[in-house]
Amino acid sequence: MSNFRIDYDMGKIWIVLIISSLIMTCFTAPSSIISTMMNAAKMGVTMAIEFIGIYAVWMGIMQILDDCKLSHKLSNFLSRPVRFIFGTTDPETEKNICLNIASNIIGIGSAATPYGIKAMRGLDKGSDRATRAMIMLVVINSTGIQLLPTTVIGMRAMAGSLSPSCILWPTILATFVPTILGILLVAIKYRRKKHG
Repeated sequence: MSNFRIDYDMGKIWIVLIISSLIMTCFTAPSSIISTMMNAAKMGVTMAIEFIGIYAVWMGIMQILDDCKLSHKLSNFLSRPVRFIFGTTDPETEKNICLNIASNIIGIGSAATPYGIKAMRGLDKGSDRATRAMIMLVVINSTGIQLLPTTVIGMRAMAGSLSPSCILWPTILATFVPTILGILLVAIKYRRKKHG
Protein backbone atom coordinates (compact mmCIF):
# COMPACT_ATOMS: atom_id res chain seq x y z
CA MET A 1 0.00 0.00 0.00
CA SER A 2 2.82 2.44 0.88
CA ASN A 3 4.60 1.71 -2.44
CA PHE A 4 1.36 2.44 -4.34
CA ARG A 5 0.97 5.73 -2.48
CA ILE A 6 4.56 6.78 -3.30
CA ASP A 7 4.03 5.91 -7.00
CA TYR A 8 0.74 7.83 -7.01
CA ASP A 9 2.35 10.89 -5.38
CA MET A 10 5.27 10.79 -7.82
CA GLY A 11 2.80 10.58 -10.71
CA LYS A 12 1.08 13.75 -9.48
CA ILE A 13 4.45 15.53 -9.20
CA TRP A 14 5.37 14.59 -12.79
CA ILE A 15 1.97 15.77 -14.10
CA VAL A 16 2.41 19.13 -12.33
CA LEU A 17 5.94 19.50 -13.78
CA ILE A 18 4.80 18.68 -17.32
CA ILE A 19 1.83 21.07 -17.19
CA SER A 20 3.97 23.84 -15.64
CA SER A 21 6.63 23.50 -18.32
CA LEU A 22 4.01 23.59 -21.10
CA ILE A 23 2.43 26.74 -19.62
CA MET A 24 5.85 28.43 -19.30
CA THR A 25 6.68 27.52 -22.91
CA CYS A 26 3.34 29.03 -24.04
CA PHE A 27 4.35 32.35 -22.45
CA THR A 28 8.03 32.40 -23.42
CA ALA A 29 8.05 30.81 -26.90
CA PRO A 30 4.57 29.72 -28.03
CA SER A 31 5.58 29.19 -31.66
CA SER A 32 8.30 26.70 -30.77
CA ILE A 33 6.36 24.32 -28.48
CA ILE A 34 6.20 21.43 -30.97
CA SER A 35 9.76 21.87 -32.27
CA THR A 36 11.11 22.10 -28.70
CA MET A 37 9.27 18.91 -27.70
CA MET A 38 10.53 17.06 -30.80
CA ASN A 39 14.13 18.24 -30.30
CA ALA A 40 14.03 17.25 -26.60
CA ALA A 41 12.67 13.78 -27.50
CA LYS A 42 15.35 13.35 -30.19
CA MET A 43 18.07 14.44 -27.77
CA GLY A 44 16.78 12.07 -25.09
CA VAL A 45 16.79 9.08 -27.47
CA THR A 46 20.27 9.95 -28.82
CA MET A 47 21.69 10.29 -25.31
CA ALA A 48 20.08 7.02 -24.21
CA ILE A 49 21.65 5.16 -27.16
CA GLU A 50 25.07 6.70 -26.47
CA PHE A 51 24.83 5.68 -22.83
CA ILE A 52 24.12 2.03 -23.71
CA GLY A 53 27.83 1.43 -24.32
CA ILE A 54 28.95 3.06 -21.07
CA TYR A 55 26.41 1.23 -18.93
CA ALA A 56 26.93 -2.06 -20.75
CA VAL A 57 30.63 -1.96 -19.83
CA TRP A 58 30.15 -1.05 -16.17
CA MET A 59 27.09 -3.24 -15.58
CA GLY A 60 29.07 -6.08 -17.18
CA ILE A 61 31.96 -5.45 -14.79
CA MET A 62 29.56 -5.49 -11.82
CA GLN A 63 28.04 -8.77 -13.09
CA ILE A 64 31.51 -10.31 -13.48
CA LEU A 65 32.35 -9.19 -9.94
CA ASP A 66 29.15 -10.82 -8.73
CA ASP A 67 29.72 -14.07 -10.70
CA CYS A 68 33.33 -14.35 -9.46
CA LYS A 69 32.17 -13.74 -5.88
CA LEU A 70 34.38 -10.65 -5.81
CA SER A 71 31.30 -8.63 -4.86
CA HIS A 72 31.26 -10.62 -1.60
CA LYS A 73 34.88 -9.61 -0.96
CA LEU A 74 33.96 -6.00 -1.69
CA SER A 75 31.01 -6.34 0.67
CA ASN A 76 33.31 -7.77 3.34
CA PHE A 77 35.73 -4.87 2.83
CA LEU A 78 32.94 -2.32 3.26
CA SER A 79 31.00 -4.27 5.88
CA ARG A 80 32.84 -2.89 8.92
CA PRO A 81 32.33 0.80 7.96
CA VAL A 82 28.73 0.00 6.94
CA ARG A 83 28.02 -1.62 10.33
CA PHE A 84 29.57 1.39 12.07
CA ILE A 85 27.49 3.90 10.05
CA PHE A 86 24.19 1.99 9.76
CA GLY A 87 24.20 -0.21 12.84
CA THR A 88 23.43 -3.94 12.80
CA THR A 89 21.44 -5.15 9.78
CA ASP A 90 20.77 -8.56 8.27
CA PRO A 91 23.51 -9.93 5.93
CA GLU A 92 21.48 -9.46 2.71
CA THR A 93 20.64 -5.83 3.51
CA GLU A 94 24.26 -5.18 4.47
CA LYS A 95 25.43 -6.66 1.15
CA ASN A 96 22.96 -4.47 -0.79
CA ILE A 97 24.13 -1.35 1.09
CA CYS A 98 27.77 -2.22 0.33
CA LEU A 99 27.06 -2.82 -3.38
CA ASN A 100 25.00 0.39 -3.55
CA ILE A 101 27.86 2.43 -2.10
CA ALA A 102 30.46 0.64 -4.26
CA SER A 103 28.44 1.32 -7.43
CA ASN A 104 28.18 5.00 -6.54
CA ILE A 105 31.91 5.16 -5.79
CA ILE A 106 32.79 3.99 -9.31
CA GLY A 107 30.26 6.39 -10.80
CA ILE A 108 27.45 4.13 -12.01
CA GLY A 109 24.45 5.49 -10.15
CA SER A 110 22.01 3.51 -12.32
CA ALA A 111 23.64 0.26 -11.20
CA ALA A 112 23.46 1.49 -7.60
CA THR A 113 19.71 2.14 -7.73
CA PRO A 114 18.48 -1.52 -7.64
CA TYR A 115 20.81 -2.28 -4.72
CA GLY A 116 19.62 0.88 -2.94
CA ILE A 117 15.95 -0.10 -3.36
CA LYS A 118 16.63 -3.61 -2.01
CA ALA A 119 18.63 -2.15 0.89
CA MET A 120 15.83 0.31 1.71
CA ARG A 121 13.30 -2.53 1.78
CA GLY A 122 15.60 -4.46 4.14
CA LEU A 123 15.94 -1.42 6.42
CA ASP A 124 12.17 -0.80 6.49
CA LYS A 125 10.82 -1.89 9.86
CA GLY A 126 7.18 -1.54 8.83
CA SER A 127 6.80 1.82 10.56
CA ASP A 128 5.33 4.97 9.05
CA ARG A 129 8.53 6.82 9.95
CA ALA A 130 11.95 6.48 8.36
CA THR A 131 14.57 4.89 10.59
CA ARG A 132 18.01 6.37 11.25
CA ALA A 133 19.58 3.80 8.86
CA MET A 134 17.09 4.68 6.09
CA ILE A 135 17.85 8.40 6.44
CA MET A 136 21.58 7.64 6.43
CA LEU A 137 21.23 5.66 3.18
CA VAL A 138 19.31 8.52 1.54
CA VAL A 139 21.96 11.03 2.66
CA ILE A 140 24.84 8.90 1.35
CA ASN A 141 23.06 8.37 -1.98
CA SER A 142 22.13 12.04 -2.28
CA THR A 143 25.67 13.26 -1.69
CA GLY A 144 26.90 10.51 -4.02
CA ILE A 145 30.55 9.99 -3.12
CA GLN A 146 32.52 9.11 -6.27
CA LEU A 147 36.13 8.11 -6.79
CA LEU A 148 35.64 7.39 -10.50
CA PRO A 149 32.87 9.46 -12.16
CA THR A 150 32.57 7.13 -15.16
CA THR A 151 29.21 8.49 -16.39
CA VAL A 152 30.36 12.12 -16.45
CA ILE A 153 33.72 11.19 -18.02
CA GLY A 154 31.80 9.22 -20.69
CA MET A 155 29.49 12.20 -21.34
CA ARG A 156 32.48 14.53 -21.68
CA ALA A 157 34.19 12.11 -24.07
CA MET A 158 31.01 11.86 -26.19
CA ALA A 159 30.81 15.67 -26.28
CA GLY A 160 34.35 15.82 -27.70
CA SER A 161 36.26 16.97 -24.60
CA LEU A 162 40.05 17.00 -25.07
CA SER A 163 40.54 15.94 -21.44
CA PRO A 164 37.38 14.16 -20.23
CA SER A 165 38.98 12.86 -17.03
CA CYS A 166 40.26 16.25 -15.77
CA ILE A 167 37.22 16.42 -13.47
CA LEU A 168 38.47 13.47 -11.41
CA TRP A 169 39.96 15.34 -8.41
CA PRO A 170 37.29 18.08 -8.26
CA THR A 171 34.61 15.36 -8.31
CA ILE A 172 36.27 13.41 -5.49
CA LEU A 173 36.51 16.58 -3.39
CA ALA A 174 32.99 17.80 -4.24
CA THR A 175 31.40 14.45 -3.30
CA PHE A 176 33.64 13.31 -0.43
CA VAL A 177 33.19 16.43 1.74
CA PRO A 178 29.34 16.54 1.56
CA THR A 179 29.13 12.77 2.21
CA ILE A 180 31.24 12.99 5.38
CA LEU A 181 29.35 16.11 6.48
CA GLY A 182 25.97 14.44 5.83
CA ILE A 183 26.93 11.33 7.83
CA LEU A 184 28.12 13.51 10.73
CA LEU A 185 24.95 15.63 10.73
CA VAL A 186 22.65 12.57 10.79
CA ALA A 187 24.75 11.02 13.59
CA ILE A 188 24.67 14.28 15.62
CA LYS A 189 20.92 14.71 15.16
CA TYR A 190 20.13 11.18 16.29
CA ARG A 191 22.57 11.37 19.20
CA ARG A 192 20.84 14.54 20.43
CA LYS A 193 17.45 12.94 19.93
CA LYS A 194 18.58 9.90 21.93
CA HIS A 195 19.92 11.98 24.82
CA GLY A 196 17.20 14.65 24.58
